[in-house]
Amino acid sequence: MNVIAAQDIASHCLNAFTQLIPASRAAFYRVDRHLQAYDFSLHGMSGEMHQDYLDHYCAFDPLRPRNCLSSPSVVPLSLAMARQPVRDNHCYQRFLQRYGVVDVVEVFVHRAGQPQAAISMLRTAEQGAFTGQQLSQLSALQTLLHLAVAQLPCTDDGLSQLTPKERQIALLLREGASNKQLARALDIGLPTVKTHLINLFRKTGVSNRTELVSSLFL
Repeated sequence: MNVIAAQDIASHCLNAFTQLIPASRAAFYRVDRHLQAYDFSLHGMSGEMHQDYLDHYCAFDPLRPRNCLSSPSVVPLSLAMARQPVRDNHCYQRFLQRYGVVDVVEVFVHRAGQPQAAISMLRTAEQGAFTGQQLSQLSALQTLLHLAVAQLPCTDDGLSQLTPKERQIALLLREGASNKQLARALDIGLPTVKTHLINLFRKTGVSNRTELVSSLFL
């Protein structure tokens, strides 16, 4: 299966879910072995909003895969928020309020006890919060999502969560490249190299180069 087919599967899933259960915005993503979301497909969500989430609010999201390991397949925001510190919830709510979102629900697909993919659905004040009936409908749709995800190719090689530029940096780091060597190889400035490294560390949940290489390649 090629990349286009994988994108088609994500698009069809998003269209089906949002037509049956109205949502102003939605996202389909896959989950790697480190419980990090990657390979996002967006529906009704601007790239600016998504990047803002990744850059500033992802760590406070109560619905991220790491927080939902022991949850049912359909996880409403209220349930997830009850499981994390109030301070983190306040930070995440600032993100939702900035974009007029009043409710979120996550629909996960698990395999061998690990989340493999999910659809995130967001609603505005005009649509209101998800009802109990709609959550039940999402539970029924989850079986179809499971079948769709089973058709996706397995790409969890440790690098799948990274952008092409980030993968290039990670491979150079494996060879022991310094910041100056990275800047020269990628034809970018040292400040940009440092920004990429910070993003890489945050995305992979590590704090230095050694941990990054071990996490991705060992």
